[in-house]
Amino acid sequence: MKARVAAIAAIALALSGTAAEPAHDVYPPIARLDSSDLLYRQLSDLVAQSLAARQTGGQYPDLVIFSYKMPEDAEIVDIAARLNCPYETIVTLNRIGSVRPLRKGEVLLLPSVIGVYLPDEPSGDLEYLMDSWRRPEAASGIPLTAVVGGKSVRFRLFPGSYFHPAERAFFLSALFRFPLPKGRMTSGFGVRPSPVDGQSQMHQGIDLAAPAGTEVCAARSGTVSYVGFSDLLGNHVVISHEGGWETVYGHLSSVSVRLKENVKSGMMIGKVGSTGVSTGPHLHFEVRLKGAPRDPATVLPRMRP
Repeated sequence: MKARVAAIAAIALALSGTAAEPAHDVYPPIARLDSSDLLYRQLSDLVAQSLAARQTGGQYPDLVIFSYKMPEDAEIVDIAARLNCPYETIVTLNRIGSVRPLRKGEVLLLPSVIGVYLPDEPSGDLEYLMDSWRRPEAASGIPLTAVVGGKSVRFRLFPGSYFHPAERAFFLSALFRFPLPKGRMTSGFGVRPSPVDGQSQMHQGIDLAAPAGTEVCAARSGTVSYVGFSDLLGNHVVISHEGGWETVYGHLSSVSVRLKENVKSGMMIGKVGSTGVSTGPHLHFEVRLKGAPRDPATVLPRMRP
């Protein structure tokens, strides 16, 4: 086992390049994330070996790092799914501190060995949290150097590891983007007096006040699973997302998407209105996980003024 660890570390160091070199010059570039690309097929095979090693306790493949220049905006989870690779592997090596859209032109490092990559010198809240969780086991991590964003960074690799629950919760705290360009929360999640009849009732989302006609955007990429009207929510849209998540957008004045349409994060799906049971223009926004309502404030970025 020690020999295997040393071999992986040596390969990682050999691939590291220098701090002055950009990532796409140091690492073999994958042009397309599909089977027509030879390097993609090689990486997919190595990642499959890594997943098998984690399940069986067998040997991990040698560490090889590839690069991929984003041809268009995409979600981290979508890239991870196309590689059948845990998202922790990608975000920790690339030092991505929270869920965010990957932008066109951004260069990602894609490693062959799944696991958590912890920088020797953490920076940012997520890495500090990871360091606090993993300090006792740091000596067991495999040392390596990688060029991230044009800078040489020393890491310790924990093969086969996933985020601890606290790390995952922190990373996913911005799982969804804010559905309005700006807005003010006027009613939170939970039991509240109804603004119409004053009776206590469960409010399964949050209300965001905004001028009528304000564009409402998809909080994450997904598929439109419902478009319709109800007496309570008026015109509303439901979008299904990976992992059993759903988002609901209510009281819309107009809807600009169709049933079963695929939408990207940030795409306009309608406009703020006051249809249904409403006392004025606002967006009623819900987040559900496997059908159960979740407080949207816990999975959104900080509310915008």
